[in-house]
Amino acid sequence: MHTDNKPTLALVVSSLRMGGAEKVASFLANALVDSYRIVLILWSDKDRFFSLDERIEVVVIATKMRGMLGNIERIFRLGRCFREYKVDLVVSFIHQTNVLAILAARANKIPIIATEHSIYASLDHLKIWKFLRQRVYPLANHITTLTQKDLKHYKFLKNVSVMPNPVVIHKALKADQQDFSVHKPYILSAGRMIESKHFEDLLEVFGRFSKKNPQFSLLLAGDGKCRDSLEKQAQNLKAKIVFLGKVENLYNAYQNAEFFALTSHREGLSNVLIESLMCGVPVISYDCPYGPSEIINDGKNGILVKMGDKNALLESFEVMLTKRQEFAKNTQVIYEKFGEEVVLKKWQKLIALTLYKKN
Repeated sequence: MHTDNKPTLALVVSSLRMGGAEKVASFLANALVDSYRIVLILWSDKDRFFSLDERIEVVVIATKMRGMLGNIERIFRLGRCFREYKVDLVVSFIHQTNVLAILAARANKIPIIATEHSIYASLDHLKIWKFLRQRVYPLANHITTLTQKDLKHYKFLKNVSVMPNPVVIHKALKADQQDFSVHKPYILSAGRMIESKHFEDLLEVFGRFSKKNPQFSLLLAGDGKCRDSLEKQAQNLKAKIVFLGKVENLYNAYQNAEFFALTSHREGLSNVLIESLMCGVPVISYDCPYGPSEIINDGKNGILVKMGDKNALLESFEVMLTKRQEFAKNTQVIYEKFGEEVVLKKWQKLIALTLYKKN
């Protein structure tokens, strides 16, 4: 402990670029800075997207070496950083960073909580990291996963629990000034424009939907390598499709939407689904691994569609037109599971318990 009587908490994450794990790391750092001395350790501070309280100490551990040599250097430099700042507890984010942080923390006899933010199945192709994860994760004091389904893959661990991402809604609503109402009525979707998101399914189905409902627009927020091909597809559909690009704050877009649609074939705990529901907007999603089924109460606050079934997706659009208000009434229960205060209390309890066991 230190002269100010605050324990030192080190948060280790690769960067503060736009991303789910990065968002949680910045949220925790800002939320806990009154109670802890916060040291945020990054591999890179380029393209910082999330803002930080000025009391948070930021340390960048950059390395010119690549591959395993670079990672070995990071382990030693992490350990040196933990000793220099007299760290009492480490919280790390994402599997590769977790492995390095666990090894550095254990070498210095510092307790660590490692957090998983990826779907377990999506990590199968990373064989070396899968091997290291299985060997190193048992050395951590606690591991958290995003979903119950992911939790089942970590049965080889003693101390593991589900910790959902917090969704900060009210501050975002106040901060957002962009007006999306000019596009009403519209369906909203958002995400990186990559193959696994299958936006092409959404465009095709919306093209069919708009023939009977020409007053509707489809708003797509996000960017990525598939954007050019999606824009070409949209031009051929002759429907009202708007590519918004990257939007820093989507909350007004949610609030003015008729509903939100997601056609991913793979998701973690989808923030966009949770955010939409928190804004009172029902959702439609492919029932893909793993998150949507843990967020959507099918037939209550949204609709789950068999993955890849475009006819069923079109039918769900039609159902939503007639039952939208009924679905919207059931959206707010999402706060009980993913609200900022609920998740923060879980984190405070886990951190306090881990520190207590240390002492």
